Amino acid sequence: MFDTAIDTETKISWNLFPGEAQALIVENENRDDFVIIDVCPPQEFKDRHIENAINIDFFSKSFKLRIATLSKEKTYLVYCKVGGRSKLTQRSMRKLGFNKVYNLIGGTLLWEEEDLPFAPGGSPHRFVFCPVYMSARAIIKTRKMLKAICRSFSLLAPKSRILEKN
Repeated sequence: MFDTAIDTETKISWNLFPGEAQALIVENENRDDFVIIDVCPPQEFKDRHIENAINIDFFSKSFKLRIATLSKEKTYLVYCKVGGRSKLTQRSMRKLGFNKVYNLIGGTLLWEEEDLPFAPGGSPHRFVFCPVYMSARAIIKTRKMLKAICRSFSLLAPKSRILEKN
């Protein structure tokens, strides 16, 4: 009945918190098919960026062309200072047919908050109030709190006890 199979290529597009992004970077450290893209303006990139990142300025006139010329087969981690420009870049890359694109939630502000490493020679960010950044911080704190609560309940609950209806 069905003699042909349709081979659809899976497109992966995830939003990663800084710790997850750091794990992805470490996992792909020496791979040529993994690229870190900083979409900040050149001055922000110069001030502070993740090691081995390339800079493609989101506000540049050639931005779309530079993104379109990248290999669609590679894996990309995209970030900016807060996470808004990188999210838009991730969406654009997906529309252009890129298969694996990860977005760093909270950008370099949240990366710094998590005490993760930057390329040598950068200067620290000045804190900027941003709703996206504050929301990401709230999500991280809530996740940590929920994990702690779940752990405490699993320690308190007897493992062999089965609740029955009376």
